[in-house]
Amino acid sequence: MGKERLVCSVQAVCCLLFFGLALLWPAPVVHAGTDSTQSPSDGDTKSMETAGDAGVQADKAADASESPARPRSRKGDEKGATYKFDEVTVTGKITNEAAINMPAVVETLTEKGIERINAVETSDVFKYMPGSYLRKLYPGLTNQPLVIRGNNTELTGRTLVLMDGIRISDFTAAGNSNGPKWFLVSPHEIEQVDVIYGPYSAAFSGNSLSGTAMITTHYPEKMEATVDTQYFYQRFHEYRTDEDINGFDTYASFGDKIGKFSFMVWYNRLDTDIQPIQFVTKQVSTGGAAVGRPVSGWVQDKDGSDKDRLIFGSPGVSSLVNNSFKVKLGYDFTPDSRIRIINAFWDSDQEYDSPETYLTDSSGQPVYSGKVDINGKSYNLGSSSFTYSKHAIQNLLNGITYSLDSPDGWKVNAVLSAFNILKDLNQASSTAVPDSQGGGSGTVTDAGGGWYTANLSVGRDVDFFGVHSIAGGYHYDRYHTDSEAWNASDWLRDIRTTLSQGSEGKTQTNAFYIEDTWKITDQWKVYLGGRYELWNGFDGAKSTDGTTGRITTKIDDKTEDFFSPKFATTYSPTENWRVRFSMALTERFPTVGELFYGGIDSYGIINKSNPDLKPEKSFSKDITITRQLWHDGEARLTFFEDDIDDAIYSQTNSYTLVKNYQNVDEVRTRGIEVALNKRRVLVDGFGVFANLAWLDSKILRNDNVPESVGKTFPRVPDWRAKLVLDYAPTERWALTFAGQYASHQFGTIDNSDHNDGYGSIDEFLVFDAKFTYRLPKNLTASFGVDNLTDESYHVSHPYPRRTYVAELKWVF
Repeated sequence: MGKERLVCSVQAVCCLLFFGLALLWPAPVVHAGTDSTQSPSDGDTKSMETAGDAGVQADKAADASESPARPRSRKGDEKGATYKFDEVTVTGKITNEAAINMPAVVETLTEKGIERINAVETSDVFKYMPGSYLRKLYPGLTNQPLVIRGNNTELTGRTLVLMDGIRISDFTAAGNSNGPKWFLVSPHEIEQVDVIYGPYSAAFSGNSLSGTAMITTHYPEKMEATVDTQYFYQRFHEYRTDEDINGFDTYASFGDKIGKFSFMVWYNRLDTDIQPIQFVTKQVSTGGAAVGRPVSGWVQDKDGSDKDRLIFGSPGVSSLVNNSFKVKLGYDFTPDSRIRIINAFWDSDQEYDSPETYLTDSSGQPVYSGKVDINGKSYNLGSSSFTYSKHAIQNLLNGITYSLDSPDGWKVNAVLSAFNILKDLNQASSTAVPDSQGGGSGTVTDAGGGWYTANLSVGRDVDFFGVHSIAGGYHYDRYHTDSEAWNASDWLRDIRTTLSQGSEGKTQTNAFYIEDTWKITDQWKVYLGGRYELWNGFDGAKSTDGTTGRITTKIDDKTEDFFSPKFATTYSPTENWRVRFSMALTERFPTVGELFYGGIDSYGIINKSNPDLKPEKSFSKDITITRQLWHDGEARLTFFEDDIDDAIYSQTNSYTLVKNYQNVDEVRTRGIEVALNKRRVLVDGFGVFANLAWLDSKILRNDNVPESVGKTFPRVPDWRAKLVLDYAPTERWALTFAGQYASHQFGTIDNSDHNDGYGSIDEFLVFDAKFTYRLPKNLTASFGVDNLTDESYHVSHPYPRRTYVAELKWVF
C-alpha cells in the first residue's frame, strides 16, 4: 500500500511539472514594452486598473520594511459617473517581483478583485490567494490564521501581517487563537493586498518564515461616502443539530481631503448567530458498569483514529456582536512627503446561552449531567460538559507613519504603533445546566497584553557599475501578556474567589538590516541582504492562591541573537521570461505563549514549561520561472524547500508523557506551485485564474517522539488547488465562480488520524459564486453563495454549510 501511494505521488508530481512547463511554453507573446522589468499588464488599461501599477508597488515595496504605501486615488467613483467593470480575475496578478525590488514570489489583489468575492470581513480577501489557506469557521471569529505554502495553521508565529506598515499579527502566543487582528481593517477600505512568499527579504523579521501579507488601505482625494449592508444565512446541520443561522454586517464611512489634510472615519457592526463548532463526546471504550439510568438520543460514529465514539450534544448556537470604529488622518507636507495617523477600536461580545443536549431520559426530559446508561454501559457527564458562557473583548490600535520619496532619490519610512488589549474577559459556568444559567460556581479568565513596534528605514538608488537600490533600517518590537484565571462563586456576576493561575511574560526584539538590489544589466539583477536580530524573553512568572496565600514563581530570562543572510538573483533573457533563485537563513524566536507555557501547582512548582525551548532555524530555497502570456496574463512555476531545525510544536513527549511546546529536531517541507492568470480568455470580459500546489512536509528527526519520524508534519496537505472564473460581459453585471480543494491532512504528529469527520482535518472541494449588478444612483447589488454544494467538512471543527450572502452598497 505504501509503495502504491508513493508511485501515485511521483506520478502526480510529474504531471504537475508537465502542466507547469506547458503553461510556460505557449505561442509567442506580444511584447509589453522595452524594459524587461515592465509590468505584464502594461499597455492594457483595463488590466492595469485591476492588477495594480508596478510603479505604485515599487513605491511601497522598494523598502519592504513594514512601511506604508503611497496612497492612490480611486477610479470611477465620481458622482453620476458610468462605472465599467474591468477584465479581472479575483486574484489580481502575479507581480513582477524584480520590478519592486522583492526577492520573492509576490501575488497581488486589488480593490476591484475584492468587490467580486463574498468578503464579509478582511480575512475573506485571502480566500483565493494561491498556495495559501485561511482558517475561518464563522464570521467574526478571532481565530483566523493565514497559512502560506507549507505552514501549519497552529504555527501563527510564522506569518507576518501588516496594515499600512503596522503590525496586526498577534505574536503574544502561537496557535489558532492568535490569528491576525483582521477586524482593525475593513475590506471596503483596502486598495491592495500583496502576499510575499517566504523569508527572502532582509527587511522582514523571522516571523515571515512562511510569508508576509501587506495590506494597503485607501486615503481619500476628495469627499466620499460609502454605506454597505450584508445579510447572510446558512442552514447548519450535523449529527442531530439542525439550525437556521442568520447574520447582518453593516459598514458606513465618510472621508474628504481639504488642501493637504485628509481624513476618513468608518464604523462596522457585525451581528450574527454562530453554528456550534464543537460537540460533547465520549469514547465507547470508556464505558463502565450500568447504573440504571438509560438515555436515548445519542449518535455514534468513529473518530479520526477509527475508534467508536458517542456524540451527546453541542454548546448550541451562540450570538456574536462585533463593533469596529476607525479614524485615519493624513497630511501631505509635500507631494513626496506625508504623515498618516491611525486609531482603531474593536469591541466584541459573544454569548453561549442555549446548550444543546441530544440525550433524554425515560420520561423524555433532557439530560445534561450525571451518569447515564447507553447500550448497557454507563458514562459520566461532568457538571461542566454543557455550560453557559460570555466572552467580552476590547482592542485598541494606535499608529503613526511617515514616508518620504524625494526627487533626489531618497526614500524614508518610519512607523510607530501600539496595540493594547483593553479587555478580554471570559466567564463560564461549572455547575450543571440548566440551573447554572442564573449564576453560581464557575470560572473567570481576565487576560491582558499587547505589543509595541517601531520601524525606521532609509533607502536610495546609487549608480555604480549598474544601479544599486540600497536600503537599511532598524526594527523594535515588544510583546507582553498578563492573564489570570479565577475560581468564581458567581460566574455571571464576576464574583471571584481564589486565583487558579496567573501568567505573565514579555519578549522583545531589536533588529538591524541592510539590503542591496543590484541591477547589473537589463537581464540580470542580484539581491543581497542581511538582518541581525537580538531577542529577549523576560519577566516570566506564574502565580496561584495556595493554602498559605498567593504564591508566585519566576521563570528564567532568555536571550538569543541571529544573523540572517539573504540572496537572490533574477535573470530575464527576454521581456517575457523571468527566472529567479532565492535562498535565506532565517530564525524565528518563540512567542510569549510558547516560551512561558505551563502551569503552577499549590506548592509554587511550575509544570509543563520548557526552559530549553530553542528558536526555529530555517534554510529556505526558491526557484521561480515566470512567463508573460500576451499582454494580459502570466504563468508561474515555483519549486521551494524549507529545511527547519528545532521547529516549535506542541507535542507529547513519548518518554515523559508531558505535552508542551517542544522542538522537533528536523522538518523538511518541499513544494511545487503552478499559477496561471489570464485576464482575457476567448471573449472580452472573461478571465481565468488557476493554481495547483503539491506539498511534501516530512519529519526527519524528532528525538522526543521518535515514532513520528518519516511522518507528514501535521496540518499540511499533499495538495491544494484553486480555480477562479470571472465574467463581466457588460458594464452592468459580473459573475464570479470559484473553487478550492485540499487533500486530507493529519492532525496528529504520528499520523494516526486517517478518517475524515469531526475532530479530523478533512479533504474538501468547495465552490463559491457571486453575481454583481450595477444599479442607478451609485447603487450596487450582489448575491453570492459560499459552499454551493453544501459540503460537510472539518478542520477539527465543522465549517459553515451552504451560505447565502445578499449585499447592497451605495457609494458617493
